Amino acid sequence: DWLDLFSDRSLGEPVRSDDPEYVNRAIRDDRIVGSSVTIVLCGARTYGRKYVDWEIRSTLHHSHGLLGVALPSVPRTAVGAIVPERLSDNLATGYAAWMDAWTWEPDAWKSAIEDAYQRSQTRGLLISNTRLKMAVNTA
Repeated sequence: DWLDLFSDRSLGEPVRSDDPEYVNRAIRDDRIVGSSVTIVLCGARTYGRKYVDWEIRSTLHHSHGLLGVALPSVPRTAVGAIVPERLSDNLATGYAAWMDAWTWEPDAWKSAIEDAYQRSQTRGLLISNTRLKMAVNTA
């Protein structure tokens, strides 16, 4: 089964806390640390979600692979998909990998995940993680 490619480390339910730093630690320590590649599913408002930014930030802090995937609802301009700025920074440097369209093809996923992982192993100097952590949702 093609789902065997994945080990789901996503938050199954919201972190129950009003303390943003606690939420940040929960994302980093409970989800990011045990993974090798973070997949960012980019939809209609993903670009403006603070917790998505925090997950990307933690992924880059640990030098893990980063793969952005365009969902059908992702907004687009003439230049391309509108994605979280921190992801965009790392797509521009060549550190992050990108799938420009959703697919159910296991070989495409396997290839994209392997590409993201290999980039994390060979392109660590290309990580761009200097943006301030998003404080609020903007979308």
